[in-house]
Amino acid sequence: MRKHNAHAMTTTQTSSPSTGAAQLRSPGFLATIDAERIKFFTLKTGPIVTAVLGLFIVLAALLSSLSLISPSSNPNPQADPITSVTELRFVDTVLWMAIVFAVVSVLFATTEDSSGQIKLSFLATPKRVPVVLAKTIVIGMIGFAIGTIASALAMLVPLAVLSTSEVTYQFDLPEAATLAVASGIFMAMIGTVSLAFGLLVKNVIVAIAVPVLLFSILPSILESIGNGVVTTIVGFLPSVAGRVILTTFPNPAGLEAWPGMAVLVGWAALLVALACVVLRRRDA
Repeated sequence: MRKHNAHAMTTTQTSSPSTGAAQLRSPGFLATIDAERIKFFTLKTGPIVTAVLGLFIVLAALLSSLSLISPSSNPNPQADPITSVTELRFVDTVLWMAIVFAVVSVLFATTEDSSGQIKLSFLATPKRVPVVLAKTIVIGMIGFAIGTIASALAMLVPLAVLSTSEVTYQFDLPEAATLAVASGIFMAMIGTVSLAFGLLVKNVIVAIAVPVLLFSILPSILESIGNGVVTTIVGFLPSVAGRVILTTFPNPAGLEAWPGMAVLVGWAALLVALACVVLRRRDA
């Protein structure tokens, strides 16, 4: 009997640590990504606003097409009529809708922090870097999907609208595919930059205001100064560098299409790395 009891005690003592370890074992990285995906789609505004901005990109292309076949009743006599357009005309709305996606990304980063739910995430995944990377992957994939699909549809809509008009649509499939992918990357990276900044700054208002100003108003203000050095710096700002492939406006620093996009990707990678370092040292 004593031997049996001793054996039972030994079994209990040896099995308890393994059971506790199993209970404390953090989920795998894929599970963390899936958890962040669920969080995004359970937000009240995030998925809706993201879907609306995608639809708006397509709607803007439709309205732009219709304006070509239904010119204004008060045309400018000095302006030459538009007889030919390219795909680039119908993807410029991506640049403005990316700012809306930046706000969605900031809210995705800050909502948990403001509500205190971020503590639960860090309890489930004690190592904070996987949480940051999982959020980055989710927002990047959503931004890439919305940007690519919406811009592709925006370039296809004019094919039907302008088919019977006098305006020639110079549609080139490889060029359209390149612009669609570039739009997806641009949207994803703008979202990533904003997400990382939101993780760094706990104040929601500041986290929203700074990216919006950086992507929209600040570059124009700085460029208006007229200083050569300042103008060159403007060319390396995230949105200014990344938009080269999606617009006909020259980059102030002379960056070409894909080098400019590489600068935007570099900004995203740098801020995500900084967010990882800061969150590892910060109390939840």
